[in-house]
Amino acid sequence: MRAPWRPRFLYLWVRGPWALPLLLFLPLSALEWGLALLLFLKKGQALFRGRPFPVPWRAFLALRLLPPTVLVAVEAEKVEVKVVLW
Repeated sequence: MRAPWRPRFLYLWVRGPWALPLLLFLPLSALEWGLALLLFLKKGQALFRGRPFPVPWRAFLALRLLPPTVLVAVEAEKVEVKVVLW
């Protein structure tokens, strides 16, 4: 199965006693490039020390295969926080 290449977003939604909810968007591609950079640095460090470091390349697209879903939802003392993959 091929990964869908439509634009995807992670967003943080915070709703509290104030009038408007707080919304912060992050494109999923930014998260994927950040993870790729981190693994590239870790692999370089392991190769420099002479140790193998297997990189799970298929794991980068794992979030793209999920349907739009709520990843984390917490509510405490009239404040609701959600992290949603859309």
